[in-house]
Amino acid sequence: MTTIFTITRDQIISGALRKLQVLELGATPDADTVTNAYTSLNVMIKAWQTQGIKLWTIKNYSLPLVAAQNLYRIGNSPVSPTVVMDMTTDKPLKVIQSFLRNISVTPNIDTPTQILSRQEYNILGSKSATGQINSVWYDPRTTYGEVHTYLTPDATIAANFQLVLVCQIPLSDLTLAADIPDFPQEWLQAMIWGLADELAIEYGCHINQRQEIAMKANKYRDDLEGWDTETASTFFQVDTRNQR
Repeated sequence: MTTIFTITRDQIISGALRKLQVLELGATPDADTVTNAYTSLNVMIKAWQTQGIKLWTIKNYSLPLVAAQNLYRIGNSPVSPTVVMDMTTDKPLKVIQSFLRNISVTPNIDTPTQILSRQEYNILGSKSATGQINSVWYDPRTTYGEVHTYLTPDATIAANFQLVLVCQIPLSDLTLAADIPDFPQEWLQAMIWGLADELAIEYGCHINQRQEIAMKANKYRDDLEGWDTETASTFFQVDTRNQR
């Protein structure tokens, strides 16, 4: 017995087409049908990325610091050849936590830093003031993200510290027939029904059938949105950072 069952991109597509009753059991969809379906599947996945932070999409990035530099770019594809990446990797969708890690001592010591909004960063004083970083603003661009730090690290801080960013990363594209979705097993059913819902109008499904498919797709996804959360308490407190 195993616990590693999964399905491929084309198995998701075939499953969705069977739910639409446009593909018989054991039949294989033609190339144009597959292309259309996997385009819809990837567009759906991109939209799902915006609907809450999924636990398995959270990753730590350790960003090396450079003296006198307070802007760092993270991504794969700059829009201009003159834009240089400080870290070449998938662009974070969001930075949800950050801390400064002292790597000059063993064990390392982590000091939390504040995540700022654009407005909070804009009203700070001199952006070039040097010292130990205490705040971070993340500005997501089209193909890369910009990390702004405050304060600006000096030579000592750059040599002895790293900035650790806890990020929500994007989900992998499904471009090949045998690609495995970047989702836990419990999401497979939601993906099949979700794709069926995306394709239902294109295949001229009757309104009653579309409503039933949409109901199932929404139910399976809603159930998982409630499941895919951390089992920890949430605490609220007054934000006093801009109070005098």
